[in-house]
Amino acid sequence: MDWTGGYSSEWSVRAVDRGTWEDGATLDGVLSVEVDRSRADDVPLLESGSMELDSASFNEGWYRVYLTVDGQERVAMTTMLFERASARTEHRSTVLKATGRSVLQPAADIKLAYGTYAPAGCDGAKYVGDMIAECTPAPVRVEGSFTIVDDLVFDIGCSRLEAAWKVLDAAGWCMQVDGMGEVTVKAKPTLPALELGKANAGLLVPGTDDDLDLSGVPNRYYAIDDSKTAMATNEDGSSAVSYQARDRWVDMVDTSPVLCDGETLEMYAIRKLAEASTVTRTFSYTREFWPNVTVFDIVSATLPENGLSGDLRVATQRLECGNGVTVTETAEMEVAA
Repeated sequence: MDWTGGYSSEWSVRAVDRGTWEDGATLDGVLSVEVDRSRADDVPLLESGSMELDSASFNEGWYRVYLTVDGQERVAMTTMLFERASARTEHRSTVLKATGRSVLQPAADIKLAYGTYAPAGCDGAKYVGDMIAECTPAPVRVEGSFTIVDDLVFDIGCSRLEAAWKVLDAAGWCMQVDGMGEVTVKAKPTLPALELGKANAGLLVPGTDDDLDLSGVPNRYYAIDDSKTAMATNEDGSSAVSYQARDRWVDMVDTSPVLCDGETLEMYAIRKLAEASTVTRTFSYTREFWPNVTVFDIVSATLPENGLSGDLRVATQRLECGNGVTVTETAEMEVAA
């Protein structure tokens, strides 16, 4: 399928059987669908959405949205739990709005028992996968593994989703949700899911916003574990946020270090300072749809004339499903300051 050219599109929404996760009956009367994806929150749900229907009634449940291209290729856009939100009746016609919730929502709704922890030496990826799979009807897949060095105790009132992200954040890993609603626990992608270059420049709508903010980036990091303290500093004269460049210290203090894969407290402080010192340059733009690109994925851009150049990690997406799909996207370039 050539996504850079013109194509005809048709939309369909199918009910999803909670037990089998297979398609059920077609939902009639769908007028529009919007899908929002984001990794920006502290505890990302990754997806949310809305749907409008020309109908006075609606059965809440799991639904899957499909795009059919040129009458042949069918692409699953999203699978979410849709719940009735509001309705407007005018001239005997009713338009109902339903709110879409992520397949991760059940994990956000369930709180952990007091004293729950991830034990030292366990496979953190499997731990997260098992925790999410116990909550959601969606399939959960784990790609790879990493080891938690110390016991990781979760706060009172912590949800299963919050605990899962705490474990993943400690290792720099992520979760992704595909159009079929399948959850994948994995290392953050390093290969491009989409290459924006001259061959497919037509995907990009003219107009790119570029934002860079250096304020608040630390140049000294303290890691405190009981009676032990480790410190890492940035004194690189070539760095825009180093002590030499600023002539002052900007501190970050971490009282809950989570060591991974055999690292010492000093190694942890160095790693976390490097992570915290990474400047995020944010690009905002609109493009045409390309399948299988979601948050945490890499967009590799070679269009400097359009204001885009380098490997960008997708942070947010809004998919407007109409005559085709328009994607409003923000993506970030990670640069060591």
